[in-house]
Amino acid sequence: MIVDIKSLIRKAGKEEQFYPGKRILKRYSVPGEFKSHCVVFDWQTDKIKVELKAGLSGRALDTKDLKKYPVSYQASTYLELVAENDDEIEDEDEDETKGKSGKGGSGGKKPKQRKLEESALSLSAFDKVTEGQVSDKATITKFVVMGKELAQEAYATAFENFKEQLSQTKVMAMDVMKDVGNIIKKATPGGGLEAKGNESVKYEYNTERTAGLFGAMSP
Repeated sequence: MIVDIKSLIRKAGKEEQFYPGKRILKRYSVPGEFKSHCVVFDWQTDKIKVELKAGLSGRALDTKDLKKYPVSYQASTYLELVAENDDEIEDEDEDETKGKSGKGGSGGKKPKQRKLEESALSLSAFDKVTEGQVSDKATITKFVVMGKELAQEAYATAFENFKEQLSQTKVMAMDVMKDVGNIIKKATPGGGLEAKGNESVKYEYNTERTAGLFGAMSP
């Protein structure tokens, strides 16, 4: 599914330019202890990640702090995307990977040299965005809500739900699940474990029954 990244960022009230190496933070200060959260837009070299995080710093919290937040903010909620028309960056990454797999495991490149090349790539990406050459379109490759990976057929509805949340005073992960029906591709266990196999799970969305569980504010 192809989406408009610029439109997504504007929905969050941000007018900043977005390009490889750029990180944008949207904070949601919610009254009450351990309810504030944020959404991080992070364009790495090979992918874009949009993630809902507990707290306002945009950094991963220690377990002892994270467990104080509602479970909907403890579990991972994020999108992974790949930008369209990003062939040059992908070719650069592929060449570097081949070099690392060669003799000596580094392709003859020293860490300092690789760091300089990465910096040059970021500057090149910045030049492109200022010239309007960086695409605003990206393809969703992975969509996880509260630790559960969604099936591709659920991307469109879940994405629109998430996008609508960005302009509100808070982002509720459970509301991303609204009107999507059978959406779970596989369960993602905690504790660093990997999910095995595919597991079809039916999610029944009911705001009144689930709001208290996931830390929604009382009207």
